[in-house]
Amino acid sequence: MCRLAHVTEITECTQEDKRSALERALHSRTFARSEQLRAFLRFVCEAEMRGAGGDLTEYVIGVEVLGRPEGYSPAEDSSVRTRAYELRQKLEKLYSTELQAEVIRIVVPKGAYAPQYVKLAAISHTDPPVETADVGSASPAVAVQDPLQRRTWMLVVGALAACLLGAALTFVGLRAVALRAAAAVDPILTEAWGPLAKPGSDVLLCAATPLHLVVGPAGHEAYGSPNYPAPPEAYPLFRQHRPLEPGTKLGLIFTNNVLGVGTMNAVVVAVNTLRAMGTSYQILPERVATISVLRGRNAILFGAPVDSEAITRILATAPLTVDYEPSVKEFVVRDRANGRMLVPKKDTNGDFVEVYGLVTVLSTRDSDRGRLGMVVFSGITSAGTHGAAEFFSSPRALRSLKSILTKEGNHGFPAAYQVVIKCTFSNMLLLAYEYDSHKVLQVE
Repeated sequence: MCRLAHVTEITECTQEDKRSALERALHSRTFARSEQLRAFLRFVCEAEMRGAGGDLTEYVIGVEVLGRPEGYSPAEDSSVRTRAYELRQKLEKLYSTELQAEVIRIVVPKGAYAPQYVKLAAISHTDPPVETADVGSASPAVAVQDPLQRRTWMLVVGALAACLLGAALTFVGLRAVALRAAAAVDPILTEAWGPLAKPGSDVLLCAATPLHLVVGPAGHEAYGSPNYPAPPEAYPLFRQHRPLEPGTKLGLIFTNNVLGVGTMNAVVVAVNTLRAMGTSYQILPERVATISVLRGRNAILFGAPVDSEAITRILATAPLTVDYEPSVKEFVVRDRANGRMLVPKKDTNGDFVEVYGLVTVLSTRDSDRGRLGMVVFSGITSAGTHGAAEFFSSPRALRSLKSILTKEGNHGFPAAYQVVIKCTFSNMLLLAYEYDSHKVLQVE
């Protein structure tokens, strides 16, 4: 019998091998929502492929990838080291879960930025031959058996053995995959997610669907909404990204079926985290999953209070919330306890460049199944919601948060708390996120 074992070695790869490994990593689900880490990985890999790996320094990456100004001090700005750590974590996750069968893998060694290519090589080991009984010792009935019958019997036995072996290997393989996936989950995630991370928790993911006016053909009626004439300024805006024949009239209809890009990304981040922890889940829009459905369920809610009755009620008595501030004509993160107000920033074109996310954790409800957990990912624009989900799914961010909480005398993660996340935002996409502040809630 031949057994296969995997060994790891640093190997010389062709440019085609390297390019193929890079493209598979960049287009993976693991890196799908990490725009900055994809840029980091592409930059260092392409530098190595053109023979410039030795020129990769913290300063060069800071300027070329992270957009730091010329002359900045890496000693005072640790962003490159932080992103390099996150990149190594992402690569480990990629090859331990999504691309387990990948033969050539990208590794960024600690203390360096030039990537290496690791090859998994299969080595076969042959077992010694199995001793068989002497033909002469066979029983007379076997000895006189017809050769054709013997061959037929051997084929049947061989086929049965192959089926049993295939089933056993499949079971062992699936079991190994499950064990590797479980082992790949950072313990800080299961600690922070609490009841949501337990087997059988069956988490409900409930996404708020803001009320929208959708521009489309005049006269088109859908979702039970009448069609209203579109104003003149809708026409040039519509033509920016959509075809519109001359003379075509546009109309407006109301819909509750639209998700912001950031909210959609936040749901994807939460799903990936739950799947990595082996947790089952269900995704429903809030207009289907009303607030009564949350009773007796572990749940994650996505969206701003203005778009969600459930989130409005949950944050009604919390010290931190997201609401509209007339004086600045913007939605803000409001600290009711001290009157502090976090206002988003815009560029000269009026586009958002900095928004805030809000994580609210409430592991305070009891049920027949034990303690239930609820997490609310909210924020200013859907990018803030996305940033909140990314923060709460990041082992690095959670370890940093736990350290802050511990210094305040908390033992691990409290049963109820809120965290404000500062998010860098551009063109509907989250670029980066970082801790801003937090509140520990008193549980009665």
